Amino acid sequence: MKRNNWKPAFALLTVTALLFGQGVGTIYAQGTTAPTQAGATAPSGQAMRPAVFTFSNLAKQAKTTYASNGLDKTPGTVLRFTSEPVTLDGRGESFDYFYSVPRATIGSNNYLEISFSHSELLNGTRSTLTVSVDDRPLKSVFLTKETAQQGKIRIPLGADETALGFHKITITKHSLLTDKICDDQNDPANWVKIDKSSFAFLDTQAITSSADLLREYPVPFVEPGNSTEVFTKIVVPDAADQDVVAAALKVATSLSAQTATKRPIPIQTESEWKAKGELGHVIAIGNPEGWTGPLKTLVAEQGITTREQKLGLDTYQMRVNQSAESKLLLLVSRGKETNFAETIHLLTDKEMNKQLAGNQLTVKQVPRVQAAEQSPISLSLASGGYSHVMLEHGNSRTEQVTLKIPSHWKITGDVTLDLKLKISPLLMQKYEGEDKPQHQLTVTVNGVPYTVMLQQLKAVDDNDNYHVSIPISQSVIKEANHGLTVSFSASMNQKGDVCAPENNMGRWVFVDKGSSLNVPHEVPAQRSFRYWPAPFVQDAGLKGTAFLLPEKWTGSYLSQFSMLMNNMLSEVSNQKGSSFVIFQEPLNEKALQEIASYNVVAMGDIEQYPSLQKVQGQLLINEAKQLNQYHIINETSRYVAWIQPSIWNQERTLSVFQSADESKAGQGTFLHADLLDYLKNSNEDGQIVVMSKSNEVFSIQLEDQEEKQTKGINEVVGNIPLWLIGVILAVFLIVLVIFIRLLKKEKEKVRRKK
Repeated sequence: MKRNNWKPAFALLTVTALLFGQGVGTIYAQGTTAPTQAGATAPSGQAMRPAVFTFSNLAKQAKTTYASNGLDKTPGTVLRFTSEPVTLDGRGESFDYFYSVPRATIGSNNYLEISFSHSELLNGTRSTLTVSVDDRPLKSVFLTKETAQQGKIRIPLGADETALGFHKITITKHSLLTDKICDDQNDPANWVKIDKSSFAFLDTQAITSSADLLREYPVPFVEPGNSTEVFTKIVVPDAADQDVVAAALKVATSLSAQTATKRPIPIQTESEWKAKGELGHVIAIGNPEGWTGPLKTLVAEQGITTREQKLGLDTYQMRVNQSAESKLLLLVSRGKETNFAETIHLLTDKEMNKQLAGNQLTVKQVPRVQAAEQSPISLSLASGGYSHVMLEHGNSRTEQVTLKIPSHWKITGDVTLDLKLKISPLLMQKYEGEDKPQHQLTVTVNGVPYTVMLQQLKAVDDNDNYHVSIPISQSVIKEANHGLTVSFSASMNQKGDVCAPENNMGRWVFVDKGSSLNVPHEVPAQRSFRYWPAPFVQDAGLKGTAFLLPEKWTGSYLSQFSMLMNNMLSEVSNQKGSSFVIFQEPLNEKALQEIASYNVVAMGDIEQYPSLQKVQGQLLINEAKQLNQYHIINETSRYVAWIQPSIWNQERTLSVFQSADESKAGQGTFLHADLLDYLKNSNEDGQIVVMSKSNEVFSIQLEDQEEKQTKGINEVVGNIPLWLIGVILAVFLIVLVIFIRLLKKEKEKVRRKK
């Protein structure tokens, strides 16, 4: 099913676009390429030379050329259909595959190559294989004995099939075993296999071009549908302030959210980028006065510092050491007395992205970002990127659809898959007699089938609309770590004599893309990794969450923070609600008061955080409380994360990620993707998580004082034999009866004396 990557949206953006400079200016800036170790030399034995960056202003460039994304040195792109062979059974079946044409100059040598084999028993004069692209047939061949062992079709692709974006390939087979109409043509011997070596070849060239770079944003920095998807890094000044760091992280998470793989965007400081001297697309975000390396020269030459603006977007063609290939630089500059917090949404809001245009943009009046709608997270086919599902003659089953229940949800009721259906009236006809045909829709969830008798359904209106709820057990959800794979199949054949088969055309079942999972849930506030990233992430995003940064950090540190935020936000559908706050050490009195109202996430060694060092005794892990007391070997531990009450406010939560390996800490590595995946998928109720050098991850559950006391009492009571409890109860009852009788006698004596 085809994925929908862009949603139409409308907003009003008032900007002033200024074409800066006279023609295409070229600026040279030099940066020293740092050797990997002392005394390192170039391959020729000579000392390594400084990298020279060349920037060409594209403000008035009518057409810009740059190196295409993700292409090898050999021109052309090969797109494989499937990692495993696909078998088509029965008389008529089909298989769909979607491919994406990247942004690149496409030559004329484009084609599909389909490799297949089939049963030798097929009737060569009645059996065919048809290949279509975007529902338009391109070629059909007979399935003969010559093609049974190995058949191959090569089909040229034209301009329509190689246009930018997604395309659908459909391989349809119609096959019969004999000419005899009374024979069962659905015999298991009736099969065709599409080999995994089948592919599409796109004649992509090494160079691509654009006449409007900002209009195409976020391409080429990220390119959804491309096999790699992420082709950029973000560069910030070496001494970037909190406002710049927050802007860089917001741009990084918004770009990652637009990719299918949710890959993090690497972040580097200007000095790190200059030292590596690598050629690649760059988004540079900073205050014009903050640059100290190659970008300082560029900003000075272009007069960006003196420009009146709230936000400036400038594009440049960039080369390193006068390379033949070029990449793009997007320079994002804030104006005087302006913060990125007020303007960066022009790059992070999809509605604003659609209004960007030109190769240069100077924004003087920034529109406010629209308030995020507090709509619930949707788990529909559409939200998963899928389109409608059509089951019909020759295509009565589908590939699997994947739906994911957010890991921060605690399920509080029965889960159902609510289907919105339209059903052909021909399938809903009423028949008399015992031989009436039975039409079914079978929905398979994680391998568990559920069949619906179509003729027993009642329409919800006069337009052939029906609603069906498929129950999903908690055990199925738990076994799959909240991930559900769903497939649909339908039986629409008429029941009758095989010698007089009926035409099934006009019989269909339509599953609307609005069909969705109904999951009663809550976002728990408990201090545990069981529902990570709760309580830091709510359905509305990161509201009420702050990130604490050390006084000094590197680009590697920010890249890891970007990976952490991607993990936390990957299941939040409304990125507008994902605003967050950053605090940086050392914390002053005002910051100490403000941070107390947030749930806080910190990453790095405790020595980097003076505010945490002062209260080490309150932390779950510190010099006195090492991992060995939790039955973990200190020397083989690599990373550790824990969650506990905030040290600034016991009603809030603090989570810390750090290295447990001194060698890794020295390299500035505090996080691993496998550790984050474990937190998302394990669903274990632990407060400490440790990843060892063997790459095994362990969860440690701690008991609070109340739980310990309750457990102690329960253990004491549980150790008393039942017969002894019975004796004690009997003695108590006897004493109670004697006491009541004595009390009555005393009352009688008092009454007689009176």
